[in-house]
This record gives sequence, C-alpha cells and structure tokens, in this order.
Amino acid sequence: MDMTVPLPSMLLGLAAKSVLNWALVFLQKQHICRSFVCVFSLSVSIVDLVLTLFVTFVHLLQDVSLLDVRFTRYHVCLLVQILGFVHSAQHPGVLVLTVLEHLLTVSRLRDAMRRATWVFHLCLTLTVWLCATLYVFKLSDAVLFLDDAANIQEDHCWISSSSAISETATFVGFLLLCFVSWHSLKYTTQLAKKPHRNCLMTIKTEIHMRFIFICNVLRIFWKTWALFLLFLFFHVVLPVEMPSYLSLNCAWCCFLNSLLIALALCAVNPSLELAQGTAAVPPDSFCEWKLTQQQT
Repeated sequence: MDMTVPLPSMLLGLAAKSVLNWALVFLQKQHICRSFVCVFSLSVSIVDLVLTLFVTFVHLLQDVSLLDVRFTRYHVCLLVQILGFVHSAQHPGVLVLTVLEHLLTVSRLRDAMRRATWVFHLCLTLTVWLCATLYVFKLSDAVLFLDDAANIQEDHCWISSSSAISETATFVGFLLLCFVSWHSLKYTTQLAKKPHRNCLMTIKTEIHMRFIFICNVLRIFWKTWALFLLFLFFHVVLPVEMPSYLSLNCAWCCFLNSLLIALALCAVNPSLELAQGTAAVPPDSFCEWKLTQQQT
C-alpha cells in the first residue's frame, strides 16, 4: 500500500528517527559490538543519518551535482523510497538471526566464538544489508516511482507503507504459541505415562517451578516494555499506516532484542544460573535479567 507524505514531514521524521537511533546507540555503547542486533542497530543509525543529511542538503539546494551526477527533489523521494523497501526486507533476516544467536548464547553453545564476535556480527550485518538490497532490486515486486509525474504535488512524495512490524509481531506470537504447545505436549505425555508417585511429584514440581520462572521473566520484560507493547497492540489492531522508512529503527531493534532474550530464557530455562548471576545472557541495556533466589 502506498501513501503520500509531505517532503518537510518526511525530512522531519527522518531527522527525529536519526536522533532517536543515536541516543539508543549511546545507551548501548558498553556492549555495542557484543551481539548481532547491536551491531545491526549501529549500521541502521549510520545509514539513516547519512541519508537524512544528504536528502536534506539536496532538498534545501533543490539542484546538486555530485561526482557528475545531478540530484534534484525527485531523487530525495526516490532515495527514501529505496531505503523504505530495504528496511522492510531486512525484518525477517534480523528476526531469524537474533533468535538463533540468543538461543546459542543462553544455551552456552557459542562460547568458542567469543574472540571473533565483532567480526562475525559485522559480517552478518553486511550480509543482511546486501541480501535485502539485492532482494529489493532483483526479486521483489517493489515499484519505484522514477519520474516527477509520480508525485501528486511538488512538495509531496509517494512512499510505501510498511506492515513489517505487524508481520513480525504475528511471527513472534506464532513462536510463543509453538513454545506453549511444545511444553504442554511434553508434560502431558510425561503425565500420561502414569509414572511412579515420586516421579509424578517430581514432574509436577518441575512444571510449577518452570511456570514461576517464565512468569518472572515475563514480569521483567513487561516492567520495561509495557508502553511499547501497548503501542504495538494498537498498531497491529488498528488500521494505522506507517511509512516504510520509519519501520526499522533502533527502538524496534532494542525491543526485539529484549523480547527474544525473554523467549530464549524461557526455552532454555537457566533458572538457577540466572538467580546466581552466572547465566549466559545476551547483552541488554534495558532489561535487568536477574532473579533472586526467592523468585526462582
């Protein structure tokens, strides 16, 4: 679906997004290279800032020649359209890679790779950008408006709206459903075998402790991201259109990072290690993933 956005509003939105991106990068500066999603957030901040400065410069001067290439107001719309399509195409890759990394980290299967993490994360980030760009130009049905007639007015641009956040939220909900179904089937099967009474009590105790642990993990996540979850709920339920160039930002990456850490913890269940502060938890600048002995 397409929408028209006034040029001043579009530039203001890009500028506000860049400021928010760099504020969140600054908050994560202590571990910015320790996870894929942090390195990817940094790359999004750099690309958005460079594009924002360039298109603002072109818009103010109206006609700019750079390296024998002439840029006009029409190129401002075109570049922002391309950025929006690329950002929309990056959501699935970011989601899948973050899920895999967090599961490997929490289950301590990634300890041998720690010396080369920043190189590995940089390579993954460049791969996501390259694959998304190639997909937009070679495989997708994205339509770029290549002439001035595509704009309704002189100060408006055609911009695609993005449903990537809604699709990602739906996919995460699907992961949650699979997680709950798998655990329900697992414990139902164990109980159906009619084991010895002591074994049965052990299974029931395990289910109870696991339920308490999951509740505590979700409570930690809810305390930090309650307002963002409400925004996401209304965005999914109500027919609210979001320009594609705003759909991928550091705030969304930080939220996704915390959410997927919570899912990884619930799947692996390192309850004792988390209570003792020895669990291998991916870096998170927003949620304090620490439980007390009484909570576990």
